[in-house]
Amino acid sequence: MRLKRLLILCVTLLSAAFSFADDFVYDNLKYTTTSDKSVTLVDGKGASGEIIIPSEVRNNKNVYTVTAIEHNAFERNNAITAVTIPSSVSTIGYSAFNGCKGLRRVMDASRVTEMQGFEYTDCSNLTSVTLSGTLQKIGYRSFAGTALTRLVLPASVKEIGGEAFQDCLQLTNVEFNKGLQTIKDHAFKNSGLASLELPEGIKEIGEWSFEGCKSLKTVQIPQSVTTLGTGAFYACSALESVVIPASVTNFNDRTFNGCRNLSAVYYLGSSCPSLGQYTFADVSNAFGFYVKPSALSVLQGIAYVSGKVKDSFSYQQSSKYATFSRPFAVDFSSASGLKAYIAKENNGQNSVALTAITKASAGTGLVIEATPNTVYQLRMADDGPQYADNALRVSTGTTVEAIASKVREDMTLRYNPVELTTDKVRYEPGNTVVFTSKNVLPANAKVRYLHGNTVVKTDEIGGKQRWDWKVPADNFTGYMAEIYVADGIAEQTLATIGVDVSTEWGRFPRYGFVSHYGSDKTPEQVKKEVDMLNRYHMTGIQFYDWQWKHHIPFPQDSTKWKDIGLRDVYKSSIENYINQLHGVGSKCMFYDLVYGVTGRMVNNKPETVDNFDGHDGISSDWGWIDLHEKKGGGYDLRQVQYPLGAWPSIYVMNPGNQDWVNYLSASINKVYQNLAFDGFHIDQLGHQRDAYYVNLKSKKVNGQKVYTDGDRRDTHDFEGYFANFINRMKADNHNKSLVMNAVSTFGGSKIVGTKNVEFGYNEMWGGDDYLWNYRKIIQDNRRNNGKNTFNTVFAAYLHCRNGNGGQFHTSSALFGNATIFALGGSRIELSGDHMLFTEYFPDDARKMSDKLQKSIIHYYDFLVAYENYLRDGNAETTVNMTMDGVNVAAWDLSNPNPSVADAADQTIGPKPYCVNTYSTKKGNVTAIQLLNYSNVSRDNFNVRDLKETMPEPNVLLNKKIVLDDATSVSRIWVASPDCFGGAPQEVVFKQNNGKVTFTLPSLEYWTMVVVEHGNKVDNSASEVRNYVLRGESFQEASNNTVPAGEAYLSFPATIGKTLQPSLPLVPITAGIANVIDNGRDDYYTVSGIKVDHPVKGIYIHKGKKLVKK
Repeated sequence: MRLKRLLILCVTLLSAAFSFADDFVYDNLKYTTTSDKSVTLVDGKGASGEIIIPSEVRNNKNVYTVTAIEHNAFERNNAITAVTIPSSVSTIGYSAFNGCKGLRRVMDASRVTEMQGFEYTDCSNLTSVTLSGTLQKIGYRSFAGTALTRLVLPASVKEIGGEAFQDCLQLTNVEFNKGLQTIKDHAFKNSGLASLELPEGIKEIGEWSFEGCKSLKTVQIPQSVTTLGTGAFYACSALESVVIPASVTNFNDRTFNGCRNLSAVYYLGSSCPSLGQYTFADVSNAFGFYVKPSALSVLQGIAYVSGKVKDSFSYQQSSKYATFSRPFAVDFSSASGLKAYIAKENNGQNSVALTAITKASAGTGLVIEATPNTVYQLRMADDGPQYADNALRVSTGTTVEAIASKVREDMTLRYNPVELTTDKVRYEPGNTVVFTSKNVLPANAKVRYLHGNTVVKTDEIGGKQRWDWKVPADNFTGYMAEIYVADGIAEQTLATIGVDVSTEWGRFPRYGFVSHYGSDKTPEQVKKEVDMLNRYHMTGIQFYDWQWKHHIPFPQDSTKWKDIGLRDVYKSSIENYINQLHGVGSKCMFYDLVYGVTGRMVNNKPETVDNFDGHDGISSDWGWIDLHEKKGGGYDLRQVQYPLGAWPSIYVMNPGNQDWVNYLSASINKVYQNLAFDGFHIDQLGHQRDAYYVNLKSKKVNGQKVYTDGDRRDTHDFEGYFANFINRMKADNHNKSLVMNAVSTFGGSKIVGTKNVEFGYNEMWGGDDYLWNYRKIIQDNRRNNGKNTFNTVFAAYLHCRNGNGGQFHTSSALFGNATIFALGGSRIELSGDHMLFTEYFPDDARKMSDKLQKSIIHYYDFLVAYENYLRDGNAETTVNMTMDGVNVAAWDLSNPNPSVADAADQTIGPKPYCVNTYSTKKGNVTAIQLLNYSNVSRDNFNVRDLKETMPEPNVLLNKKIVLDDATSVSRIWVASPDCFGGAPQEVVFKQNNGKVTFTLPSLEYWTMVVVEHGNKVDNSASEVRNYVLRGESFQEASNNTVPAGEAYLSFPATIGKTLQPSLPLVPITAGIANVIDNGRDDYYTVSGIKVDHPVKGIYIHKGKKLVKK
């Protein structure tokens, strides 16, 4: 739409007296003005109960944005119980909520990047905090003395300030994200942490940072740490052992002083670190400093612990068999009487085969056979082998039931998705897809082709860069190709890509654009752009502002012309685009207005309306007038102009005037005769006036033609003219496609009601841009078209003309796409070289970050792969669900309340500050779209995000879901464009008394949960089965849960469905008879122990005796 950029508004600026720093009270909260548009909340001491701070407040007739909370604003207000902070706030002063002893919950959706300090200090009943997704630094004593029990740090947090969580006695668990770099002094002093797993990337652990954490038993220090601060773990009296990576070369004084149960430090370095006199003072009498054998001679000279440095450590167990794992390599060969085993299912015998080994790499799960309560000496090893056939895993948490079929690792974020491509944007049933990878795939790479979570076919593609797949015969079907490597039961997903099998390009539309046609658009440059459009799977491309004049789009016999913006357009560039887009299967749609006539330039200025009549064979009588715009004794023809008058004017014709329609139709036919376009993208300017006057009457005034009257037509007449025009275009060229823009829904019902457009196309402005309205338009378009498979594309321009530059706000882009796609829509936003942010498509000033571009590709792969679950005649429904015991909000499907004048005040659609569901059902399948609005205010419930305040989501992991569903559930799987490249993950579930329980692996922006109904197969056939060692057998784990750190057996469905609840141990250690038939490329001693690097001696190899000399 051109309205926003065409109209020159003559605005009279009204001066108003404004006094800065005015104070006023709004809803029991006191504010002070900081400008004519913004306020700071300065006093909330009189408030009580649950406080939701608004993003905007009113004083008299003025509306202000709340941008800050003053220091001490709520200090010691014991009457408030909960606080919600909106995204408009960018500053929270120190001690803002200090000492609010009644405060229990905080939801911070602000744009604050740095906490100044003392914000929530001594809020002694504060148990729950959701932090801002933009937060980078937690300030000094920000949460000291609170009752927090658990905390999830956003990925944006880089620094935890001094004493930030000191004296948080109930804080037992903190989820650290990989963005964290620094923990300052005393940060967690005297907290209740029971275990500590710091993320890779952290560099600084400050002085006394975990002092006095008396429940802290285990610590995992990543390799990025180089220095441990003085007293970092002072008086952690429950700490028993710690593994120190080689990167740590400096132990400051008193680092582990007073850790009275600390008996073992395992140091993985090879050179002497720096220690202080009291680094290990007052530790256990049994303390040892254990090192790798290759470093023993060097490290035995370490000051203050030289007599404690060893390469072997004591080990004992209380039962004959026990599981074992260490975060370093271990050598068992010198432990006489002790046997170490890897384990696997024993060839369908309902038992566990134990294969003896002598050495294992770090993190390997093992079974140890030993005499109970006997002390053995095990040695640290420099390295050790990994065993692909070992079914033992090591638990990292209490719940290990999320993925049902395989142990999977997401590697998709390490690969650039641009580097995996298909040769077409869509395929006919039975066609062959050609896949190309930029790099040679690993030797063990495989691909599986999935429809939903059903594997259609798998192939070996190791060592290839190019391969093909003949798609099934089913029409209108989406697939995903998942590239992965397997190692035993473990898998790594390397890359994914969507495949659309559809005979009609508009059935599941993905609509892109091109907008530059200069001499620089060589075939090579065009190919780069078309390759990107192909990677986005764009089924159709809008050619924006390619035309010479709106009323004569193609200048006959011309090879070059000027467009409306006076840019050079080369016919050869247009042809390059069309030819190459056709080569990848995209349809090419030329853009033009339904009623536009381009005026002339006179002396580099637009001509006046007085000079318009008659040029290019057009009569001004074909236009329309607005009786509100009287001039010179009459009324001007409706005219719009470009900014500053630097480009030609556009005159607006009456689309119901048959002379005009005949004229434009002839021009359109010439386009088709000269360029191989596939159709016409018809534009309009939206609702202009309630009344239009056509069939104009005129007179001469001072020798000039002016209009005095005409036949009145209202808005509905004009909407009908649009429908007539579409039908005429289809009749003239029935084999060409049509799309028409319903600007702010103007004419939308008539447009889609013709059934002659490929899909609905809605340009969103102003009050349109609320999330609930996108869902309403999608449903209205389907109802008005008469097909529940009719789909909609939205033009919603991200950050449109907000005056900012630089890169797009990633969270804004992804939240917008997540919402539109989840609701069953699509979006025009991508060209081959830039992303839209204004209605003038050539404007390419803003750029996508690398992260955003990769994510966008995954989102479009997701839209393709799951098109049948998102927008294929799926009927809306509502589900009841809880997440970790809290109700999940269901999208309110009500229509807008007609008594609410301001669209912003509607309360339908999603709910702010919580996870929302939008659900559909088709056949026996319910698709539940989980949208993570947990830190999103209602003010951010728009797609365009003009203020760029959309926060990053707080990533939710391993959440317990309880779903109300009385119908028998056969399978549940999840998929998200935010992880595994959208590849599906099957989940374990239990169904009892109408309640379905499962664990949601992750939710960042958007995760789809698919519930398939039907007769449930035996549980063991649809879920992973986990076993824990109990006595001399492995027993099925209760609820598939395993305590952190324990090694356990995990079997995929293909094996697990045949297993009994109890699996006895079968050691393969009784001599040659046990390995005589072993055809593997392994070496065994004559006692049956597997050897990884055989030296001189007698061995069994492939069933034969072998002498190594």
